[in-house]
Amino acid sequence: MPQGTSQNAVVHEQPVGLVLELHHRRLDEVLDRIEMAVEIESWSEARRSFARFQTELESHMRLEEDLMFPSFEAITGPVGGPPAVMRAEHAEIRALLRVVEGRLRDEQPIDEAAGCLETVLSAHNTKEERIVYPLFERHAPGEAYAALNLELRKLIGMAA
Repeated sequence: MPQGTSQNAVVHEQPVGLVLELHHRRLDEVLDRIEMAVEIESWSEARRSFARFQTELESHMRLEEDLMFPSFEAITGPVGGPPAVMRAEHAEIRALLRVVEGRLRDEQPIDEAAGCLETVLSAHNTKEERIVYPLFERHAPGEAYAALNLELRKLIGMAA
């Protein structure tokens, strides 16, 4: 376990930040599959996969907003800092999800919208992985670790 990481911040012996990062990769792969389904005009498969992608990404963002960001705000206050930036980016991601969803509903190409979404997600995920997750693992109270650990296990299908 990395030095400075609480034992409470572990999902099956993996730091929570690492599990969240791996979840980012899983979501990236699902988005790639959605784009492939659109390329072959398998619209029902693309819409089905996108609905799962959207639900899972929304759950991921809610975990961060409800369980991780409050730990930062307890230290920095509710204005500014990483949580404010991340929440603003989550709002941008949600808006792009609505655009992609509309394109899929209308059976229109999603190249441009998906490209924008991928660009925003990539930059956002990098900030989380390099700044937010390590700070959380080092400074969040034990109860915040435990709550995030439990909810993350449910999200990725590891709950008992």
